[in-house]
Amino acid sequence: MTPVEWIRRMVEANREALQQMPFPPGLAEYVEELVQSGQTEQIIAMMKMSFLLGLQQGAREEPPLPPRARIQA
Repeated sequence: MTPVEWIRRMVEANREALQQMPFPPGLAEYVEELVQSGQTEQIIAMMKMSFLLGLQQGAREEPPLPPRARIQA
């Protein structure tokens, strides 16, 4: 799977959550400016940072505890 295919799949799989997540004010305009000026390295850097932050968040979450064994006397 190519990176483009992976990104498309991730966007599709998380479409609802992405639509509910608000952008900080001015972010869309900033990205548009980067696109228009051809600053792909900056866009890729932002994507990498987002990926790293997601990894850190996932690593920080504790796995669920297994159910406690019940002992009956």
